[in-house]
Amino acid sequence: MIAAILAVVFVWNPTQPPDNTKTSSEPAGFKILADHYLSVMESLNSSTTKTSMTRQLDPEFNQTDLFAWEHSKLTFVQDPAGWFEDPTQILNSGKGICVQWSIVYIAACLALNQPSRLVVAVDTSTWTFIHTWAEDYYDRGWVHVDPSDSVWNNPSRYLSWDWGKALGGQVRVYAFTDSTYVDVTSTYMSR
Repeated sequence: MIAAILAVVFVWNPTQPPDNTKTSSEPAGFKILADHYLSVMESLNSSTTKTSMTRQLDPEFNQTDLFAWEHSKLTFVQDPAGWFEDPTQILNSGKGICVQWSIVYIAACLALNQPSRLVVAVDTSTWTFIHTWAEDYYDRGWVHVDPSDSVWNNPSRYLSWDWGKALGGQVRVYAFTDSTYVDVTSTYMSR
């Protein structure tokens, strides 16, 4: 009886974001990219990463407090040399491009039990990333967050970027958790 009650409590938790499942209609070239970012998110969600990040954070931080914290720790660089995908290595290097900023931000959110996921704009002709940011689960929905620019909830900002003009065509946008992904292109196509 107790096990059944615990199972129901675990399954029905209104504070958790809805689970999105993998779409099966993606081209074969997408698999390598998807597996990579799913693996990154699995690592960010690990207890090892969460413990390491928690030591560096004020437990009272909210998502926007993390902007100031991260900007005190990292410098944005144009050159992806020294590419790291481990938040501790990124913080130790003190620099990064959009993907490193997003990884550190998401790792911090997850360490503070704030649901966050990695969002990647992808060139579908080469299956390579163009830009990376985050989404936080806030007030019963996923909210756009671009940590490197300290931008909160402005999903249409990319429409004016060169690659933004190809959104919905050659450019698709995917959000990754540690076990699933979902195409969120339409979120970034409207003004």
